[in-house]
Amino acid sequence: MRGEGTSHHITDPGKEARSRAGIPIVPAFDGFRAFAILGVVAIHLIQISGVANTVDDLVGRMIWGSFGRAVEALFIISGFVVYLPTAARNGEFGSFIPYAIRRGARLLPAYWLIVFLSVLLLATFALSSPVLRDQTLAVPGLGNVLLNLTTLAVPASMFSSDVSVGLGIDPPLWTLSSELVFYLVLPLVAVFFFKRPVLALLVSAFLTLAWMIAFDNVQSLASDLGLDPGAGEELRLGFASEQQFPAWAFSFALGMCGALAWVRLNRSERSRQTIESRAGLAMVASLGITIVAALILGGDGAFTREKVIWSMVFSAALAVFMVSMSLCRPAWQRPFTGEKVRQLGDISYGIYLSHYVFITVAVSAFTLPAGGTIGDFLLLALIVLPPTLLYGYLSARFLEQPIRRWARKYGRTRPTADQ
Repeated sequence: MRGEGTSHHITDPGKEARSRAGIPIVPAFDGFRAFAILGVVAIHLIQISGVANTVDDLVGRMIWGSFGRAVEALFIISGFVVYLPTAARNGEFGSFIPYAIRRGARLLPAYWLIVFLSVLLLATFALSSPVLRDQTLAVPGLGNVLLNLTTLAVPASMFSSDVSVGLGIDPPLWTLSSELVFYLVLPLVAVFFFKRPVLALLVSAFLTLAWMIAFDNVQSLASDLGLDPGAGEELRLGFASEQQFPAWAFSFALGMCGALAWVRLNRSERSRQTIESRAGLAMVASLGITIVAALILGGDGAFTREKVIWSMVFSAALAVFMVSMSLCRPAWQRPFTGEKVRQLGDISYGIYLSHYVFITVAVSAFTLPAGGTIGDFLLLALIVLPPTLLYGYLSARFLEQPIRRWARKYGRTRPTADQ
């Protein structure tokens, strides 16, 4: 079974290559990416406008438990989409060098551009922190710039409080470090994952669980080693640890398992009607679990994963929901497979990279209220969303597409893992 790509001027080179190679395209995952990106943008608008501080407990739980964890969906989607070709080729990963060139072309040029623009803005204007509006963002030093350009700012933040992820103007860039690590790790585990998916998923779950528990108890661990990091350092390490790849290994692995399940179900001898019926049941059940987990996690009221087990339950239920939804009857998938939604998914990378920069500029340029009213939220959204969407389109159309098409000249003779 294979979905078809949309026929508009923003065309994903990866989808085109997959289509030529007979590798499946799953349209619903374009929609999932679009909604996940909107969730990330929404939670930042909610936070900066003050809405998150004025809503009642139930609404606050829903906001933080859903929008506040949209980034988790992005990691699951990455695991699914990048591993799907390997799953479709029965575990054959392909050549590493073409894969590395293509993944680099997908991730780095647009990332480097936003880092360059961020440095230019910080050097030219006095910009304020959107969270602490009376605090002026510092012009970054060369070391900080180089760490951000290489995506090493995130791991470096574990060892120094002087490292500024996203240079202070674009903190969401932290996710690019985990994405890059996933791209580097994938060739090493792709074949093993295909042969032993359950074991591989359990290993990734153990890695994430051990990592999160360790940093939840960093004070006691430090005491056992004769160290005393202090409350401030403990808080900093806890926050920095949540931005590292091990904290999200389980989410990436869930996406990879989802890709394997999707391929194997579509190749099974079960009738299409049976698959759609069972997928519908799984979708409803997993949606219910996701909502319950989101309400429980939303009680943290911040970008944290303090309830580690429930966080992993949320991740697993969300992954099952996305995969089962993509196997349901087409009418059920329509909210995620509509052309406009998929178009938004195609320009979502630039939206993600730029939206917080526009928030920072808006807060610095205008005296925006942050009283937490719906009006405050809508005003900020009205200022930020149009340039963010335009940037996403321009980035996809004139930077990402041309570079990715150029990169695909390498390794055309043999399909590789990201096609």
